Amino acid sequence: MVRKIFILGVVSMLLCPFMLIGCKDREREAVGLPLELFHDGDLVFRRGTGLTSRVVLAADEKGVYSHVGILKQMDGKWCVIHAVPGEPDYKGDEDRVKMEPIEKFFSKKRASKGAVMRVEGETKSATKAAENAFLLFKAGILFDHEYDLTDTMKMYCTELIDHVYKKEGIDLSEGRLSRINMPLLSGDYLLPNDIAQSQKLRLIYIF
Repeated sequence: MVRKIFILGVVSMLLCPFMLIGCKDREREAVGLPLELFHDGDLVFRRGTGLTSRVVLAADEKGVYSHVGILKQMDGKWCVIHAVPGEPDYKGDEDRVKMEPIEKFFSKKRASKGAVMRVEGETKSATKAAENAFLLFKAGILFDHEYDLTDTMKMYCTELIDHVYKKEGIDLSEGRLSRINMPLLSGDYLLPNDIAQSQKLRLIYIF
């Protein structure tokens, strides 16, 4: 049992790394965010500041980012919907699909680098993808610690993005998966760089 918990902990660090609570919290604004340029469905990538990010990037040497979410405007404020482990909103909160202000997602505490990318020429589909993600948030979908792309009852960060866009007929991963060979963990997984490489994406903002 102890070994299983340890393995799941390593997996959780490797790959990513109830209603509207997160979006009403205010945190120090990330400097210089061009909020007026953003659209529903834009993808937000970040390079984390802790151990999770280092493990992800060790597994994906060509990758720049360790986590990804999707933008949706709520009550005039930009929020990020993303599946993330280890960031509870309150004591006892389970790892789940959550929604929070973009300022919190990109805060210095959580992001050393970041980018916003847009699916080119697909405004309606992108808006719908953001709505799909919001429905997963409302449903309380839990984080997928098994990292199983065939099971949408739980999701990890890139799985969520892949799923909500594929529902609109857009394949952002374009069949890419990353082969991981590390102690206690091996197999093919969908990493942030597998999404970021998409020829359909156009860079909107970077820091």
